[in-house]
Amino acid sequence: MKYLYETHFHTAEVSPCGHVPAEQGVKMYKQAGYSGLAVTDHISSAYLNYRYEGDTWREQIDYFLKGYRTAKSFETEDFSVILGMELRFEEENENDYLVFGMDESFFYERENFVSLGLKNFKALADDLGLMIIQAHPFRVGMTVSDPRYLNGIETFNGNKRHNSSNPIAAAWAEMYGLMQTSGSDFHEKEDLAQGGVYLEKQIHTSAELRTELAAGRFELKR
Repeated sequence: MKYLYETHFHTAEVSPCGHVPAEQGVKMYKQAGYSGLAVTDHISSAYLNYRYEGDTWREQIDYFLKGYRTAKSFETEDFSVILGMELRFEEENENDYLVFGMDESFFYERENFVSLGLKNFKALADDLGLMIIQAHPFRVGMTVSDPRYLNGIETFNGNKRHNSSNPIAAAWAEMYGLMQTSGSDFHEKEDLAQGGVYLEKQIHTSAELRTELAAGRFELKR
């Protein structure tokens, strides 16, 4: 038996581009037959300083985690809600990176990690056992990242409102031996169940998702 998980999901509570409340999104994915989803709301210096409510780092992170925590409250025994993020280092470029493997304490204990830049963040990620996957790397406006600082590439992005050049992303990943992932990039109802990964076992945490992906125990939904 395979267990299907969404790896790229935004909530209306946090991501300015998200238009489906967390509760509704979770219910939609349950009905679509998924075993869980990773909440990957956007986080960057601009989001924290200008779009998220709060003057202190703790207040800003409380805001960032609202979507995840709301979705988590609707978790069931057979449907898991997993913590992730879509991270952008705005001082460098407009690239987005899906990150897995952390828990909530990571965000509170590492103020301003959003300003480290990809190279320095990769060093931190390696120390903490986190996984960095560049999202839709060949969408217009993206910059090709040094593969040394990535664990993988989202080679299938199911969002129909963008041309993510998925075949080019897959060829790039194969060239550099990078892991390939798939995600719906869920923002609207129409984005439901357009991507994801099939795992061999049920998982419940971001660390477990990282472990299964790193071990190659998954297949892509395209």
